[in-house]
Amino acid sequence: MATPAHPPIKDLNTLTPDWSLLDWDTYMYTPLNVRVAVPNYSRGCPFRCRFCSQWKFWRKYRSRSPKHFVDEIERLVKDHNIGFFILADEEPTINKSRFVALCRELIDRNLGVHWGINTRVTDILRDEQELPLYRQAGLIHVSLGTEAAAQLNLNLFRKETTIADNKRAVQLLRDNGILAEVQFIMGLPSETPETIEETYRMARDWKADMTNWNMYTPWPFSELFQDLQDKVEIRDYSHYNFVTPIIKPDNMTREDVLKGVLHNYARFYAWKFLEYWFEPDPFKRRYLLGCLWAFVKTTLNKRFYNLKRVKQKGLHTEIEFGFDESKILSNEQMAQLRQQQSPDIDSLGTISACGGPSDSSDGNSYTKEQEHNDVIQVAVVEADEQTRISLRVDLRAQPGIEVASEATNAETGLVLLESIDVDVAVVDSTLPDMDLAKFIRSARKVQANSYVIPSKILVLVDPKQLSSVSDAIAAGADGICSKKAPIEQLVNAVRITYRHGTYQDPAIASAIEPVVMVRE
Repeated sequence: MATPAHPPIKDLNTLTPDWSLLDWDTYMYTPLNVRVAVPNYSRGCPFRCRFCSQWKFWRKYRSRSPKHFVDEIERLVKDHNIGFFILADEEPTINKSRFVALCRELIDRNLGVHWGINTRVTDILRDEQELPLYRQAGLIHVSLGTEAAAQLNLNLFRKETTIADNKRAVQLLRDNGILAEVQFIMGLPSETPETIEETYRMARDWKADMTNWNMYTPWPFSELFQDLQDKVEIRDYSHYNFVTPIIKPDNMTREDVLKGVLHNYARFYAWKFLEYWFEPDPFKRRYLLGCLWAFVKTTLNKRFYNLKRVKQKGLHTEIEFGFDESKILSNEQMAQLRQQQSPDIDSLGTISACGGPSDSSDGNSYTKEQEHNDVIQVAVVEADEQTRISLRVDLRAQPGIEVASEATNAETGLVLLESIDVDVAVVDSTLPDMDLAKFIRSARKVQANSYVIPSKILVLVDPKQLSSVSDAIAAGADGICSKKAPIEQLVNAVRITYRHGTYQDPAIASAIEPVVMVRE
């Protein structure tokens, strides 16, 4: 019997974990030999990476207030003497203004604690100017979801980054005294000895401080699992642990995949035995050597990558995965699974679990509070990379404007607008995956059901393609500006849209159907 899914808890500030229940002497962080905690600043992830099921598990992205979170860190430091914390969040930096506020709060309280996070490459590129602030706040370790050496796999995962982005993000972190760890996903059907070798070359070329090679684990609720389930005959979930190759590649055995990955680890960290000693930053050098010591300890006791299953017999290496034979599907069973209906996912990416409603807007109440900032927070939704970069750089160069986040398509744009507080969304009228009017209606809907403050929407249009503009205004667009407008005019449009709620470019106003811009 399964009960309906409970609506997500909207206000995470109402939760207070009881840290006194832990035996703190067992929670030691080997690299620094201090107590470690793993708190939550937020729940869920606003992005939809196809290999991951976290965004379906949590359904909605929500975050605590920076002050409330740092209150908890202060209690952990003063009451339990922790010296390091690792954010359990999938995406702690998605809301830049809140993350900056969190860092400033840590700096103001001077708690003397260091910490680490997982985050996206795009956020590091976005926050280049703020990285010194993050380091000052104690952030010493960033694990980047680079995920794949081949651009083909990045596109498959829907990562929305490029190989060049990954390398640049690693360099930015290193330049600011922050350890840069990169993650690769291995063991997809297309894996070959050459692709495994390529990940090693990438890690060395990027000059990553640390590298993890994780086996693709096909969580049943992930989108990619639905595509690959006819290749997932191993249903022994006790081995779904990121270090066991679950899928057999088309041109390799599982054993060879694991051997290739272990060979990458051995070569990569053999170099680090020498390189870490030459790190000029004394604290970072100590930290890197501590990480290396943790790696050596877990290798010697064979806890690292479950090395106990690797048996050396003379010059021959054998691997015993130990799968439960009763949990390996037959060809007939897999054929039947392919005929079954996939989970019920709606167009906005929420999942109907256990028969519960996918719309959680009727859950516990949560009061939306407008955060008054001196800086206008802007989100850019633009498919063209060069245009997006130009908008980011040009808008940030203006006083009183910050580009809080970016999206390359309508789907990701909706996720952002549902998840973070944005004053003005600057949206290209020619979205690659959705009609503009539909996007605007969907944005209004998801923001109404979210904890965020509704954004103003400023649409950038080509003066030669005005057919959709009237529909966009009728759907709820707050402002219209020409794509060809100089940056000074665009900045003025952003400010007027934010302050007065409406803007219409004089150069194109006469060319579109007259529509009242101020809605009832």
